[in-house]
Formats: sequence, C-alpha cells, structure tokens
Amino acid sequence: LEDLTLIDIVKHNGRLISHAVKRLVEDYESNPKSVLFQILTMLFEVCGARHDIYASDLHEAAVDDIVFKLAELARKGLVDDNYSSKRKDLKNFKENLVTFWDSLVLECQNGPLFDDNLFTTIKDYVVAISCTPPRVYRQVASLVGLQLVTSFISVAKTLSGQRETTQRQLNAEKKKHSDGPAVESLNKRLSITHENITYLEESMRKIFSGLFMHRYRDVDPEIRMLCIKSLGIWVVSYPSLFLQDIYLKYLGWTLNDKNAGVRRTSILALQSLYDVDDNIPSLGLFTERFYSRMIQLADDIDISVAVPAIGLIKQLLRHQLLSDDDLGPLYDLLIDEPPMIRRAIGELVYDHLIAQNCKTPSVARDGDNESSEIHISRMLHILREFSDDPVLSSYVIDDIWDDMKAMKDWKCVISMLLDETPIAELTDMDGTNLVRMLRASAKKAVGERIVLATDNRKMYYNKSQKEILENSKSDITNALMKRYPQLLRKYLPDKAKISPLIDMMMLLKLEMYSLKRQEQNFKAAIDLIVDAFFKHGDKDTLRSCIKAIAFCCTKCQADLLDYAENKLKTLEDELVLKVKTAIKEVEVCFTHAVCICTGARSNMMTVGFAGR
Repeated sequence: LEDLTLIDIVKHNGRLISHAVKRLVEDYESNPKSVLFQILTMLFEVCGARHDIYASDLHEAAVDDIVFKLAELARKGLVDDNYSSKRKDLKNFKENLVTFWDSLVLECQNGPLFDDNLFTTIKDYVVAISCTPPRVYRQVASLVGLQLVTSFISVAKTLSGQRETTQRQLNAEKKKHSDGPAVESLNKRLSITHENITYLEESMRKIFSGLFMHRYRDVDPEIRMLCIKSLGIWVVSYPSLFLQDIYLKYLGWTLNDKNAGVRRTSILALQSLYDVDDNIPSLGLFTERFYSRMIQLADDIDISVAVPAIGLIKQLLRHQLLSDDDLGPLYDLLIDEPPMIRRAIGELVYDHLIAQNCKTPSVARDGDNESSEIHISRMLHILREFSDDPVLSSYVIDDIWDDMKAMKDWKCVISMLLDETPIAELTDMDGTNLVRMLRASAKKAVGERIVLATDNRKMYYNKSQKEILENSKSDITNALMKRYPQLLRKYLPDKAKISPLIDMMMLLKLEMYSLKRQEQNFKAAIDLIVDAFFKHGDKDTLRSCIKAIAFCCTKCQADLLDYAENKLKTLEDELVLKVKTAIKEVEVCFTHAVCICTGARSNMMTVGFAGR
C-alpha cells in the first residue's frame, strides 16, 4: 500500500481502496494540503491527463487555470482514455472509481466532509472538468460528480435518522420539565445535525446546477444516461429534496431523447418512482404533463423502450392515473409483430381488463382470486373485437395466455361450452370464440405454437420441460375424456365450432382411454367425427376430420387401434361409394342433357325445312 499511488489502486487494486481511504482520512488531520493534492492528482489522472501539476500549482492557481491546463493537454493528445478502454487490467476501472469516492465520503462523514475545504475544492474541480470539451474528461467528471451526490444522500439519510432520534429524546426530556445539561446537549446535537444536513443538501444542489443541468443534454448519450439514472436513484432515495417538479421535469424531458438508451433509462427511473405508493400524491402535476408521451412510448420504434414503457403504463393504471379512454391505441399492439411487445401488452390487458387488479390498488392481485368463469367471460368480451378473424384471435390468446390461469382451467371451459351453471348465457359468437380459445390454449399447453414465429425455428424442450408438457396433455385428456362426445354431439351442426373441437383429438393422450376404461367414449367420439365428415363440405372440417382419424390410427393401441382403422376403412368405402354414385348421377344428367339438346336441334332443323 505504501508504494502504490491512488491511481494505481483505482486502476488495478480495487480491494485496497478501503485501506487507502482510511489512510487518507487519518493523514488529513495532520497534513490536509498533502491529502488534497493526492486526491486531486488522482482525479486528473483518472481523467487520463498526463499532467505535470504540482502541489504548489494547486495552492497558487485558480481552479479555472488548472482546468484550462488540463484541457490544453487533451488538445495536444496527451491523454489516456481509461474510461472507455477495453484493456483487461482496466475492466473494473469504473466500478473502482465509484467505490473510491463513495468510501471517501462515508469515511469523512464524522469530520472532513463538513470542514468546508476538502469537498468544496473537490466539487469545484469536478464541476469545472465536467464542462470541458474533451469527452473523456466529461465522462469521468460526470461519473464522479453524480456519485458524490449519491454518497451525500447516504450520509444525509443517516443524519436524518439521528435527527429524528435526537428530537424524540429532546421531547422526552422536555416533558420532564428539565432544563439541565441533558436538554442543552440534545439541543446542541440537534442543531449540529440539522446544519450538516443543510450543508449536504446545498452541496447536492450545487452539483446539480453546475454539473447535471449541463450534462443531462451532453452530446454523448452515455453521459445523458448516467445523469438520468442517477436522478432516478436520488428521487427515490431522497424524496424530501428531489421529489419536486423542478427535478422531475428532467425525467419527463428525456422521454423525448433521440437515443433509445436514454429514453429507456428515463422510463426505468420513472418505474422505480411510481413503484413507491407514498410518492404518488407528489406526482400529480408531473403525470398530467407527461402521461401522453408515456403512452406514445409503448409504440416506440425500439423494442427495448416500448416494453418497459408498457410496464410503466401498468403502474399508472394501478394508481388510477390513466382513464380507459387513454388506452385505446395500446390494444392495437396486441396484434403487433414483435412478440415481446405483444406479451407486455397481454400482461397489461390481463391485469387491467381481466383480473382488474389495476382497479383495486389497495388489494394486491385481488383479481387472481376470482373464479375462472368470470375471467373467461371478460376474455370473451375482448375476443368479440376480433371475431371476424381467427388469426387475430389467436394473437390475442397467445399474448394473454401466460398470465391467465383461467385459460388453462379445462373443466371450466368445457362446462361453459356445455352450458352447465353459466354465469351469463353465451352468444353464438362467444361460443365460437370459446371453442377457438380451448383449442389454442390446449395447443400452447402441450408445446405447440398458435402464432407463427417470424424466424420459423423449431421449438426444442429439455427433459423437465417435456415432462411439464406431458402433464398438461394428461390434464387436458382427463378433463375432456368423458365430455368430448357431448361437445361433438352438441356442436356437430355448427361448422364454425366443430372443426376446432375435432382438432382437440390430436392433443390428447389416447392411451389414457384404455387406462381409464373409457373405450366407449373414444368410440363415440370417432363415430361423431365420421358423421361430421359427411355432414359438412367445407375444407377446414374435412381436413380436421381426416387428420383426427389418421392420428388415432397411428397413436391408438390394441382394440382402439382396430376400431379407428375400421372406421377409416368404412369412411373410405363410403366415400368411394358416394363418389361413384355422384359420377353416375352426373353421367345420367349428362346423357339426359345430350338427348334434350339433340331433340331440340332436330326440331329446329324440321322447322327450317318446313319454312322453305
């Protein structure tokens, strides 16, 4: 430690920072000028300046003169960029730099922090360097200055706790009607603590006005991000000073930053802010001023911005700071292309419209305790908007599926389709949407896609995931096994509903029919699928029927396999017979038509000769 300079410790030996800082604070009592020179020298060197500034220069020259000298070094190229270096030995440089300044502030909180010399000088240099042209100077000075405020806040919070304790002790002493040395001592301690807090807050304001207000709009987006991230931390950790519109407005303004990273940083800062219920009363004017921009960002061109923006809107809804009318444009994003945006909107829709958690902020996740039927009814209300397009319905179901447990309540869905103790009567369109939802949800539960992926990649699952999917298939089969024939029989005449229901056969574990001794229900289902084949002529139903029967012929065992194969053979024979009959009817009709045409032609010729 004796042989290492501060710059060496910050660059390469972060574990020694705590020891080095303690040594500095101890030495400061006997030799403050030497310690100040060491710290400022380290500041210049972490900026990368290859300087020849001596202790005498610091004492004789003004801050601006020294900083001008540093800027001249950069103009001549005499600067090493430690901040952005990719060198392995500097990989912890930024972390070590932050740790050094934080440790220094905390170590000085019982003395030099308030001596109006050490940190006043440091602040002056940090602010001045942050305003110089060289980018690396601004980057390092911004990091240091912003960290100083964060560290000041840590000390101020500790002092605030001490002030409250001292005030309680003083009140207790006064109740004893005592004016002795105890009261005098407590009054003095309270006064000093209050002065120190005021001093720290004034230091924070100076760095804010001297550094933050210039650097939050720096040409370097990384500096802008650093400023906004720090402000978000300050507002949450020290709201007594920073939870005011004069500071909050910077978070609102940077929602319009041209850089996606800055916009995202601002959104994340606001998320942490709205996450604290006690902050909400102070955020009224800010929300009213910037909520429109927050909503617009849900459709940001950059996905990394849009997704957290949707999360921010969820928080606004939870605190009832938005009306339903404000959300109209967001629902269009349910059918947007990027899956991450659709998932985020799906989560919002579930929370706000289905579980309605956003409408009950005082009771967390209240909607999760409601019955599946209530949630499914609300989901059907949403699906009415997309009833004309099954593909769009699939998008909506896919978006909400992860959050909505009721969609996997197979018994409830089946019961609703069979009209067993309904809360409200289903319309014909609701029934169609519910059947589509059953098929889509079941497909997703067994690991199939219900919305085509843009990359068209095959889905792969590990052993534990496959086990979960198999369990889901078993659950679906158990729920549907006895009631499947009832569903097919009820909706057999309805071509809009029968095809999705027939598709369910391919999602079942057919061996369970034998294990559960439900062979008769399997046979009844196969019979009804064959009936549907001959009842409907549309290609979707015909395709579903053939796929289902073919699936049974490959997946069934023993007697059920024989039954399925016999049914397929019977279907083929009957189909051939119907085709032959149809051909004969066409031939008869054709012959009859030819005879009629021939007779008509003969009559025309006879009439023609008679006329001559």
